[in-house]
Amino acid sequence: MPPPLRPYPPLIVNVALTGMVPRRERVPHVPVTAEQIIEDAHACFEAGASIVHLHARAAGESPEWKREAYEAFIPEIRRLCPGLVVCATTSGRTFGKLEQRGDVLLLEGDAKPDMASLTLGSLNFRDVASVNAPEMIRALAERMAENGIRPELEIFDSGMAYLAKSLRAEALLPEPMYANLLLGSPNTAPARMGDLAHLVDALPSDVVWAAGGIGAFQLPMNAMAVFAGGHVRTGLEDNPHLDHAARTPATNAQLVSRMVHLADIAGRSLSTVEQTRTALGLTTQAAIPTGG
Repeated sequence: MPPPLRPYPPLIVNVALTGMVPRRERVPHVPVTAEQIIEDAHACFEAGASIVHLHARAAGESPEWKREAYEAFIPEIRRLCPGLVVCATTSGRTFGKLEQRGDVLLLEGDAKPDMASLTLGSLNFRDVASVNAPEMIRALAERMAENGIRPELEIFDSGMAYLAKSLRAEALLPEPMYANLLLGSPNTAPARMGDLAHLVDALPSDVVWAAGGIGAFQLPMNAMAVFAGGHVRTGLEDNPHLDHAARTPATNAQLVSRMVHLADIAGRSLSTVEQTRTALGLTTQAAIPTGG
């Protein structure tokens, strides 16, 4: 019996708290300090998120790549949010060298992320390029494998989706694979139902996929994924508003709660952290520190 008559899997909610771009002057609730990131991650965990996608910021709210910046909040997030899947960025939007982008992959102990982002190609955002050369993609994938960190694939167009097949054939991507499909950026895949279906079809059939949208496209893409049996990426990294018509500022916890409400309407249960870890091939023990 095909879905949705056969129940869809429990909904995985992945929340991208901070990103590289939002500043509190324009996005008043975006967390930028270690304390704010910890508090926000806990609020989202309580609201129903089972994956948190993290960026660190330096003084002045600029992006930070050094692993010490992540050590300031990942262990405390693990203490407050047992089992929560922690994903760290390796974004090339601001930093171009492998030593910078891969530094977070060298974290150990309670600070070690479960996953790290891996963008499968170069793309143009509205005003800047994010360069991900083939050799950089493979080098980051190799470092993730060496350090026992699973890739969180970031896919903005169908070429990136097809590359996932090639990298898996090269044994660079462990199974099960997880992918965020991000639509609605000005220079990448549009946020239309057909485009989402095309990206899903371009992936290997067994990939665990989540859909997100940029700005006003976040809610439509999230909703399409919920009702189509996929999962969701939400958060202030991609969208600053709860209501785009009224320009009502959102919080990350509100965006997560909206996904929980959509899941309830769709008749889908919410994935627990244990269920999410099983779906993504992650161990429970890696996320729960033994210390007090």
